[in-house]
Amino acid sequence: MSPLPLPRKKRNRRALRTLARRNRPRPPPPPRPAATGRYFHGMEAPQAPGARDWSELQVDALSLIFTKLGAIEVLMGAGLVCHSWLDAARSPDLWRSVDMSNPKVLEKMSGNVLCAMAKVAVDRSCGQLEAFVGKWFVTDDLLKYIGDRAPSLRRLSLISCDYVSTLGVAGAIKKFPLLADLELSLCLKVSGMYVFKAIGKSCTQLKRFICCEQGVRIIYEDNIIYYSEAMRKATMTKLHTLQLFGSIINNGELAAIMDNCPNLESLDIRYCFNIKMDDTLQAKCASIKSLRLPHDSVDDYEFMDKLPTWLHCREVIFLDSDGELE
Repeated sequence: MSPLPLPRKKRNRRALRTLARRNRPRPPPPPRPAATGRYFHGMEAPQAPGARDWSELQVDALSLIFTKLGAIEVLMGAGLVCHSWLDAARSPDLWRSVDMSNPKVLEKMSGNVLCAMAKVAVDRSCGQLEAFVGKWFVTDDLLKYIGDRAPSLRRLSLISCDYVSTLGVAGAIKKFPLLADLELSLCLKVSGMYVFKAIGKSCTQLKRFICCEQGVRIIYEDNIIYYSEAMRKATMTKLHTLQLFGSIINNGELAAIMDNCPNLESLDIRYCFNIKMDDTLQAKCASIKSLRLPHDSVDDYEFMDKLPTWLHCREVIFLDSDGELE
């Protein structure tokens, strides 16, 4: 049974009370907190009482902090905190040195992403890049990109970069006339001996060259390998530190290098088993302050898990002055 309808007067009074409640003035909203420069999902985050406003840090202080973090950390996190931090992260002075070799960060990212980030870092340097360190992800294309935009590069270090070739390295270093420090470690497609000619022609300011090789190496018995002409052209009068770990270099080639590097102070030829320390080489090495010979201990070698494997061969291989098979 349906309820009886209310009398007309009672219905009118109820409607008036409802209308009055709806038209009652609402209290004003609380004032918005002062802008702190911090954002969360597009909205300004309120600042806790007594908290410090980190967006007000001086640019010099921010730059010092960013240099301690590393290029990847700045590009992915610190530089995105607020507008003032982003401005500091775009300062060319911050990108004079780019180190992208942190294994804990690299293992979580793809090579394409890392190459793209490296190009952003190079662009932000505005031609002032002086040092670049890369591990495994670097490619010939990235090296060319750096070469076209970093004429002031003084240090280049590539570690375990299997996507880099000898031709890629040789082509890039021609664009670095100020290069003073070069490392090519565990790069399977790069031969330190092949790039020596390009280094000698282009890198007259080179002071330190590190080349640690891995993989299968060949010990030639009674062999003649004609790299000597190329070595004689590799005049690096300012070179004082040379490490050729696991290289196939022989006596003649090493002698040619030493003749053209009068300021050499440190020489490391460990695991270079094609070298036989005869009287001639011993006389040339007499002035070397720090000398590590082929059979010396490798206990302090940085890449102990990547030692090269040596095999014996009785063939004689002839190479021309460009290092090509005849």
